[in-house]
Amino acid sequence: MRSILIVHEHFNCLRDENMKKSNQFATSFPAQPLVAPVTLAILSAISTLSVAETVQSVETVVVTATRVNQPLSEAASSITVVSEKEIAQTQPLTFAEILDTIPNVDTTSSTSVMYNRVSIRGSQPNQITYLIDGMRQDDLTMGGNRPMGVFADPEILKQVEVRNGGGSALYGNGGIGGTLALETKSAADFLADSDKDFGALVKVGYGSDSISWSKSAYAFGRSDMWDVVAGVTRRDSGAAKTSYKGLRSTADVDNDSTSVFIKATLSPTDNNAATLSYAYDIAHNDSEKGTRFDSYRYEQHRIIGQWEYELDEFINLKTGLQYAQSNFNFENNVPRIFKDKFESFSGNFQNTSRFELFGRHDLTYGLDFSRTEQSGLTKNSGEWADDTSRPDAEGLDAGVFIEDQYKLTNYLAIAPQLRWSYFKRQSNADYPSLSDSKLTPGVTVKLTSIEEVMFWGSVTTGYRPPILDEMYYRMDYSSWGIQSVVIPNPDLKPEKSVNYEIGTSLDFKNLSGVGDRFTARASVFYDDVKDFINVEVEPDNSGSLPVFTYRAKNLGHVVNKGIELSASYVIDSFKVSASYGYLKSENKDTNERVTGVTPQSANLRTGYRFEEVQLEPWYKLHCAKGGWTSQDKYQGGYATHSVGLTWTPKIPNFYTVRAGIAVDNLTNKKYVSVTDSYGYARSFRAWLSAQF
Repeated sequence: MRSILIVHEHFNCLRDENMKKSNQFATSFPAQPLVAPVTLAILSAISTLSVAETVQSVETVVVTATRVNQPLSEAASSITVVSEKEIAQTQPLTFAEILDTIPNVDTTSSTSVMYNRVSIRGSQPNQITYLIDGMRQDDLTMGGNRPMGVFADPEILKQVEVRNGGGSALYGNGGIGGTLALETKSAADFLADSDKDFGALVKVGYGSDSISWSKSAYAFGRSDMWDVVAGVTRRDSGAAKTSYKGLRSTADVDNDSTSVFIKATLSPTDNNAATLSYAYDIAHNDSEKGTRFDSYRYEQHRIIGQWEYELDEFINLKTGLQYAQSNFNFENNVPRIFKDKFESFSGNFQNTSRFELFGRHDLTYGLDFSRTEQSGLTKNSGEWADDTSRPDAEGLDAGVFIEDQYKLTNYLAIAPQLRWSYFKRQSNADYPSLSDSKLTPGVTVKLTSIEEVMFWGSVTTGYRPPILDEMYYRMDYSSWGIQSVVIPNPDLKPEKSVNYEIGTSLDFKNLSGVGDRFTARASVFYDDVKDFINVEVEPDNSGSLPVFTYRAKNLGHVVNKGIELSASYVIDSFKVSASYGYLKSENKDTNERVTGVTPQSANLRTGYRFEEVQLEPWYKLHCAKGGWTSQDKYQGGYATHSVGLTWTPKIPNFYTVRAGIAVDNLTNKKYVSVTDSYGYARSFRAWLSAQF
């Protein structure tokens, strides 16, 4: 059975003979073989609940479960957090690599930041809600020849939250698979545990897997009223050496990306703060093979303005506005040139009122909206003309929501939620517009029998209207020996989902000695999706060229069900963590298993810090069970091992110095993941950073 996917790029070129064997247009294609850096050296810290470096660490705070800040230990949901300290120990080439060891999260990435795909519980990227500093990102979808990249430099991330399962009642249309929330750093974060008010950070890293270099420089400062940070990161890489054949891509590949980030916060009073941030990202992906040359360029601007004000228990305001613009250019020597432009303007407003009425209430209510526009130009020869494959189109999504965190007793709490959503899609092409609205309720019950143990159960509903490309994108294009045809479908229905989940979390301190801590989280889920949007593929080999025809259609009924487990134990300088995910995705109309989804995965990480010499060796194991890919090809299971060493010496006049080395895929295991990603061969990584 074909994988239930969204059509992505239609002519991203295949660069080596391995990729030529696959169905080029059923999934997204980078300009070199897809790689899944399964065990990046320094992703060692990323395990599902290793959220405390020591028992005395400040409790991790999350927002994705309830839209307001709360400790992770009190979050009644399947949430994983990658903390600032964990990210600081890593050297990821792309953002997707940060998520590699989270249960039931699949990532597909390449050496270029333009090609990152994240799947949560079998969902597609279009079914995930992406948040940066609380603002929804509407330009992270894929369609036609436009790739998707989560353009967020890991150097500026304070925290990454992944909430498995739908939650659109809080965050708007689209997140029926899960929510991915990124929080950026402030100067106070860079200067934490320091009495300095100004500082700078420089960092350099190298990876042999794709001959990659990364360089970063940031400056930051703070005062009683101001907090300012600014910096830039540059990344360069070439052809990847995959584990499949142990050879580099046969194409001459040149990737580079530059990320600029500026953020300023003004706090005139203790209860009043205004923040303005700007992010600029540009990426190039150039390749040449024989007489064929392809050039991809992706550019993004993002401006976010936010204001927070807390007057009393009844007035706790948060509001934000965002403007984002993305431009994608493709050209080759066929000749064929494309220019796509994507713009969005979005905003949200919420207030939280806290009061006592037969128990404690934290009542949060508000509204959000997002207006998106896209257009395309093309030039075969001569003048630029409108690209009929991507007609001018616009979309509007809006809604109002309310949620009550109601604590009846010290042992029992209930959190009902309700959202009204509206959407509209229209195009200047000869297609009818589409609009609709829907109420999506949800409820969570939380039971805390003792302080260290919590149980929860929840039922939440989701709602995802089709994106513009799913409805209006069309194509008829020949490249690399095949012809691809995409037929638009303006009659698509929105996807509707119901998520059932039960779980428990544990948090015990001083179990076997003073200072140790054991945390664990377990959940069982059942996601029921109606009118699932699937891209059907019809091959035709009767002509001189094989023809693949694609069209998005609604399926009747898809179910995702599974288990997620994680645990962490810390005592003195020793820590160990483990996680496990089981996922079964099934098309109930055909009773067939959905392909392209990793059925089982497990991770183990352990390390010990020698305080007297500031050295921390670590080991990590990643295991994945095999299954059928979206190309109807079976890939076997695999296990990869990684080892590494980090060193944080104390050097006078430097606030922090961190050096690291690591070896990924220690045994040089040859594998291709179920997501059709070619894993890296054995590789070496090294990095050095200094903050002063």
